[in-house]
Amino acid sequence: MVIGKTVHLSGTSREDFLADAEWVAHEQVHLRQYREHGLLPFLWKYLVESARVGYYYNKYEVEAREEARRVVLANPDHVLVPLPRHARRP
Repeated sequence: MVIGKTVHLSGTSREDFLADAEWVAHEQVHLRQYREHGLLPFLWKYLVESARVGYYYNKYEVEAREEARRVVLANPDHVLVPLPRHARRP
């Protein structure tokens, strides 16, 4: 989870996080979103969007997932794991 300029990890190690290129790319998108919107405005927009459409369809999460997939697809050695069914658009 990203808050401001920090990626907060829970249930994993820093090493495991950094070894997962897709996850790192995803969180980097959230870091950029915070920079663009500001801490409190982004938190508010993110919460409103989540309440409106749910976590998986939240436009900030969709953007982060799409960018992370794009980044890892650029690496031919990366093994891409399919998105869970509930994370895909209908």
